[in-house]
Amino acid sequence: MTDYLPNWQVLVLADDLTGALETGAKFAGHGIAALVTTELSLTPVGMNEAIQVLVIDTESRHLAPAEAAARVHTLACAARDWGVRFIYKKTDSTLRGNIASELGALLEAYPGLRLVYVSAYPQMGRTVRQGCLYVNGVPVSETEFARDPLNPIRESSVPHLFAGLVESIEVVDGEADADVMAAARSLLESGDRFLAAGPAALAEHLAALGPWPRQQSAPWPAIHNALVINGSRHELSARQVRYAEGQGWPLVEPGAVATSGWAILKPGEAGPDVAARTGKMVRDMLKQVTLDALVVFGGDTAYGILSALAGPPLYPLGEVVPGVPLSRMRDLHLITKAGGFGSLDILSLLRDRLSRSQ
Repeated sequence: MTDYLPNWQVLVLADDLTGALETGAKFAGHGIAALVTTELSLTPVGMNEAIQVLVIDTESRHLAPAEAAARVHTLACAARDWGVRFIYKKTDSTLRGNIASELGALLEAYPGLRLVYVSAYPQMGRTVRQGCLYVNGVPVSETEFARDPLNPIRESSVPHLFAGLVESIEVVDGEADADVMAAARSLLESGDRFLAAGPAALAEHLAALGPWPRQQSAPWPAIHNALVINGSRHELSARQVRYAEGQGWPLVEPGAVATSGWAILKPGEAGPDVAARTGKMVRDMLKQVTLDALVVFGGDTAYGILSALAGPPLYPLGEVVPGVPLSRMRDLHLITKAGGFGSLDILSLLRDRLSRSQ
């Protein structure tokens, strides 16, 4: 525990763990030390003088709007009182979660500041044209995200999400990565404070262009023994696991001890209602076998596992591939991915990249 929090430090508030880790990895990939925590505190365990970006998972995506807003408002007010000048509200790239209520809470904590919302993530197929969010060219409300069992998306118009907040929020279109870069440059040139929001694409360019002190990145670990846990309801994640099975990846039954190499654990269910049980299962397995890493699909399951391990601080190292961060967690590494990201062969790509890391 420490009271170290310099004025140039960036505070990121994310509503789920995969998003928090992805955003932290964007900064870490540019040599900017980041800490990701699930503690709702500006002085979490693991903070030290090397940390320049604090990322807090508020775990508020599935909360009632008022409760989600209260969490963000409490942290934002504390940050304001600390003198934090740069606040980044990480939001889902397909508009899931309590975006309007959380951004409203952030604006209430920082009255007089305008918030810039860049919801485009062109590298992941998310583009915004005339305020409408498209996923691979299709309005998001017409994609499978409209059938999300926890956060179904009914609206593709980003400004329509905010109702009375429109005058305080600048929604930025973006159809190419250069558009996101231009928005980041404009933010950094706008003054000595800013409020920004969006998926992790904007964080990438803020990290690249910002005046943050940098350090040489540590070599990535060689990961030879890893356990893959798919806790996402998204069909793409299920297809990625089935593809790996078709390539001969070994399966580990729940309750069994993992074998050497990269293997897949299939909990049998997905979603926040079983995430805690999955976390305890993984915790018990780690008592019996030494692994180099866990590979987790889905923010709820990642949070369940982290909670079962008593919520250790996480130190992002960077992204293995876009949208897939690698983080250090005590003597274990954690690789996480949101459900709707990545190619079919993502697991083989990760294994090939990290098995030969030095």
